Amino acid sequence: MKLVQDGKFEVVANAAGDRVTPAIVAYHDMEVVTGLAAKQGMIRHAANTIQNVLRVVGTTEDEGQGQPCGGSGSGGMCRPNWEGGQARYSVQRGDKTVQVTADEVITHIFSLLKEIAIAHTSEPELPVVICVPAWSSENTVAVVKKAAKKATFNVQATVSQPAAAVLAYGLADDNKQNAYVVVLHCGGTTVVGSVVEIAGGLLTLKESITSSSVAGDSLTNVLVQHFAKEFYTKYKGDPLENRRSRRKLYNASENCKHVLSTMNTSQVYVESLWEGVDFSTTLSRARFDGLVAGTLTAFLQLAREAVQRSGLTEAQISKVILSGGSAKIPRLQQLVGDAFSKADLLCSLPPDEVLAAGASMEAALLLGQSTHASVASSLVPALATSIFCKILGSESNECVFSRGTPTHSRQMLSQALPTPAPANCTVVIYEAEELVEDPQEEAVLTQIDVTNLTQDSKLLRLDFHLKSDGSLHVVLQETHAKINRTFIIESGRS
Repeated sequence: MKLVQDGKFEVVANAAGDRVTPAIVAYHDMEVVTGLAAKQGMIRHAANTIQNVLRVVGTTEDEGQGQPCGGSGSGGMCRPNWEGGQARYSVQRGDKTVQVTADEVITHIFSLLKEIAIAHTSEPELPVVICVPAWSSENTVAVVKKAAKKATFNVQATVSQPAAAVLAYGLADDNKQNAYVVVLHCGGTTVVGSVVEIAGGLLTLKESITSSSVAGDSLTNVLVQHFAKEFYTKYKGDPLENRRSRRKLYNASENCKHVLSTMNTSQVYVESLWEGVDFSTTLSRARFDGLVAGTLTAFLQLAREAVQRSGLTEAQISKVILSGGSAKIPRLQQLVGDAFSKADLLCSLPPDEVLAAGASMEAALLLGQSTHASVASSLVPALATSIFCKILGSESNECVFSRGTPTHSRQMLSQALPTPAPANCTVVIYEAEELVEDPQEEAVLTQIDVTNLTQDSKLLRLDFHLKSDGSLHVVLQETHAKINRTFIIESGRS
């Protein structure tokens, strides 16, 4: 979670000092425990512990049955059922078995986030922008927003994970250039490869592929199997034969994975792993890279497949963004950089903080406006073809609005006149897929003859305003000749 205060962005820590809070809820006899405390108690309270609830929120039984409920360390954990058409969990509270809905579980998570937020700000209201996965359905988003409101957050908007990643790096600010960005999100239970088109400040999700068969848990599982085999070789015992030992080894493997993201070696120690026998070993990053090579290649394949389904090639991708905790692995960053060698690999922000950064950027934009309203639809009118402006007889030929630019956009150009300055010149505004020196007659939107220029005339200033009705309003000015003309190109003129 990232807060915006006085124009400054800060990822805030929870009570334990961690900047990432697990979305895990455990139901005990007399209380509900959320976050890190719930994760730490999973060995003792697995049957009453719920994680990955977002995968089943707002789903039907047919949709939710195939969703992952955890990795190898989730054995014995609470599983959802769909009684009454709504995802529910059966938990034991004292002598009673209680049914709790997935909506209630996610509300507890937002309540914890609210506690963390109010510990870092004195604001009476907490407006929030929520980042949701690309695979989220409308029902899922609606339930998430409702849960956040129950936790007394003031929900301003939701933003998809690929869009948040793009916003985090400020890539939507260029109004002139079209660009394709690959976003590879490597989470604990899913990996998502997405292609986002940026055109005129408008973000369009071209393709998104989600896999739950390979994810961060898959990397942890590889280590679990490796350490279990090493333990068996030393002590002739199988630590995977019971849930408690398996959970201990899973936690140690997960910690080892995180350590090797920043260090060259990791010390692994598990007290009383199997029948009172302690386990201690060391793993190097080079050995880790070798163990997980196949899984990391599968991560990368999702990004490549998303590019292919978008009808693009790797050479057309200009930026690649990595997000999610598993994206911190240096070997994965190297594989992605090699696969998209012509693109800029953006990983200057901590990958597990990228999505929070993007959501906070969107929140700052919304709160910076005098008024804003919730957008019921994600459909925005936009240009189907790019618009260019050219001065005949000079080298001035520039893009005004790129394809995909939303209506109600503005742009200003200062175009150089031919040298020496002529008495008259002609400005041509045309539409095309790309810049051309000699636009076809049917592509010309308008042609303006500018007269009475002086020898001191150097530049023409043109202000363009693409109105919400699709019309283009243009103001042409030249200060030395005192020229100030306004004209309108109606929508549909071509």
